Amino acid sequence: LYGAEQSYFLVNGSTAGILAAVSACTERRGRILMARNCHKAAYHAVYLRELTARYLYPALDETLGLAGGISPEDTERELQRDPEIQAVLITSPTYDGLVSPVEKIAQVCHRHGVPLIVDEAHGAHFPFGGEAGFPVSALDMGGDVVIQSLHKTLPSFTQTAILHMKEKYLGRERIDRIRWFLSIYQSSSPSYLFLAAAEQCIRYMDGEGR
Repeated sequence: LYGAEQSYFLVNGSTAGILAAVSACTERRGRILMARNCHKAAYHAVYLRELTARYLYPALDETLGLAGGISPEDTERELQRDPEIQAVLITSPTYDGLVSPVEKIAQVCHRHGVPLIVDEAHGAHFPFGGEAGFPVSALDMGGDVVIQSLHKTLPSFTQTAILHMKEKYLGRERIDRIRWFLSIYQSSSPSYLFLAAAEQCIRYMDGEGR
């Protein structure tokens, strides 16, 4: 449905997906380039993995008075400045609904050989609204790991989310590591109410929910 190589239901929200993705795509005490307006789960991952974080600052949308998107040019500059960076993490859309040029950012990341993780928690509806003019999902624009909160913009229980992966730039080893870290950050006794709700939500959105 999503065009991912693998997708995993999350029963601990996008938080678990962010923790697993960051942990799997970096080495302990490694380096990550992340948007300064990331969710607190990203900072928790930095803490748990003892990472050094470099920051991408979102542009200011002066008309709205809100933090806007991340610049591909800023991403390029920071990756050139620090070749030890192991992964890039951005939030798109932001909590205010503003979208970054994910496709161009992904191209920059892949030229430097690092995976792009996209916190698309507030964009779980993107894949289902092309005819309505919704933005294109980060998964279709080069995101290697894309995490969506089903409960934020789709009909599912709070705490349900989904993590998508594409293998081309991520690689089999990182995919296996993400799966392993998901088993660490999530309960070994998942709620079947949550799992059933997530599955029903996706079935609905692939049918009349569109």
